[in-house]
Amino acid sequence: MPSSRDRFRAADFTFLSDVLAPIDGRCHLSRLWDDPQALREMLDLKEVFRAVLDSPSALQVSAPFYFYVLVRHVFLQAGLTDADLADYVAGVLAERVLAEPGDSLRDVARGITHAADFLSILETSSGRLRFHLQLAAGNQFLVLTGMYPGFLHHRAMRRGAPDVEFYEAFACRAFRGAADNPEAPASTPRHLLGALSEVLPTARRSLNRMAEEFVFLGE
Repeated sequence: MPSSRDRFRAADFTFLSDVLAPIDGRCHLSRLWDDPQALREMLDLKEVFRAVLDSPSALQVSAPFYFYVLVRHVFLQAGLTDADLADYVAGVLAERVLAEPGDSLRDVARGITHAADFLSILETSSGRLRFHLQLAAGNQFLVLTGMYPGFLHHRAMRRGAPDVEFYEAFACRAFRGAADNPEAPASTPRHLLGALSEVLPTARRSLNRMAEEFVFLGE
């Protein structure tokens, strides 16, 4: 399952130390890295959010760290307070926005961008494979509607294709299906996927704002 906090690197903690502590106090701060609650509270600080946006030293941080801080703060501003939700969404973004070209299930800009493509595969799938396809569909359209809404608007206007709301609803159903799939692996965070299916409209609008105001994804 995608996660961002599990993939933080040493450079991320160095950046966090530079933002939050003077040089002579960093040894004390480092003791908190292994405390998940303390780390979450530090990452929730507005000083960290502003530093990720404005500090040149933010160029050193990893993609999981970068996306977690941004997603967590725009979600908090929208009333989405579950840190695990932000962790999951940021993990998906880190995997897919920076995916290798040609990976149809990860490269959002060039991969599967029509719900019909997933539906045709889902109709003939079952068991554990169906779960993974449901999760892949939810993740794909979470990123597409959240980070690339302009692409969907443009396609809807030019070709009469479904707009953002259609794909948002498709992602909601995909996450709910994955959460309820009896063949899902035992470690599946069903409550998290179910919660995401419920709050996805709010999460999607928050990601739209993030993409518009804070992240440059190119043309």
